Amino acid sequence: MDQNLLALAGTAGTTVVALLATDAWEQTRSGVLTLWRRFRPEAAEEISAMLSSTRQGLLAGADPDGAENELQLQFAALLARHPESVGELSTLLQKLTAGPNAQTIRGGVHLQARAEGAGQVYQSVRDQTVNNFK
Repeated sequence: MDQNLLALAGTAGTTVVALLATDAWEQTRSGVLTLWRRFRPEAAEEISAMLSSTRQGLLAGADPDGAENELQLQFAALLARHPESVGELSTLLQKLTAGPNAQTIRGGVHLQARAEGAGQVYQSVRDQTVNNFK
């Protein structure tokens, strides 16, 4: 398989998994299902179930790596069977990542912190949730 297609599949899997745990999950799910219904309608229900279970797992604190890998494989298979889907997948990813809540970071990022004593430091380049249960 072409390296560009593999890279696109990797980006798609990572992006979709990241968005499934956000408020944009319905838009993400709808876009992915539209793509599947167009190019692989026989697998659309399977993908729908996978996206729903992935979201539930992410919200319950599951590690996203396995889900990313599985979706990357699914996108790679779609692109291998239907190279004409490249443009539509690229457009979908652009739409999903260019929403009003999308964040674009340009240039380098340098985080530096120092805590002393009982101090705690929380740093993030993107979304962060800290739950301190005592």
